[in-house]
Order: sequence, then C-alpha cells, then structure tokens
Amino acid sequence: MDLPQEYWLPETSMEIACGVGTPLLIDEATKKRAFGHYARILVDVDLSKHIFEEVMVEREGYAFFVPIVYERLPELFSNCYTIGHFVAL
Repeated sequence: MDLPQEYWLPETSMEIACGVGTPLLIDEATKKRAFGHYARILVDVDLSKHIFEEVMVEREGYAFFVPIVYERLPELFSNCYTIGHFVAL
C-alpha cells in the first residue's frame, strides 16, 4: 500500500515483493496501473517464518517503509506448523 507510482514497474514491484517471499504473479490492474492505490502481487510465503508487516525500499541516499497487507492469510498452528486444522486438547 502507498507505493509511489515510480515503483510500479513490474521488475521493481517484483523486487520489492522479494522482501516478503517468492513473487509469482502481478495482478493485471497493477501491471496497467489501473487502480493506483495499492499494488497486488501473488507471493509464495513460508508461513513457518516471520511474516513481515512492512518492507524497506532503498534508493541511493533515500529509504522508506512500505506497509504489507496480506489477503486470505491462513492460520498457522505453532505446535505442528500445519495450516487449517484444529487441535483438540
């Protein structure tokens, strides 16, 4: 969210997404800059590791944080690192 338009080039967006996981696909509206409020990128995320809420974007002599919003993030169970099941106590 709040990513300046100069960072919306597909190569740049994918590079930023690398800070979260492995980028797989850029949303068509993002490619065409049709919406303009946020960039949507499908990213393969290792849920057993720390989930970042923001990513630092650096340029020569300048850096800023970009907040990350996850859609449909599944619940991960810390006792077995399995997604989407219930543990009876």
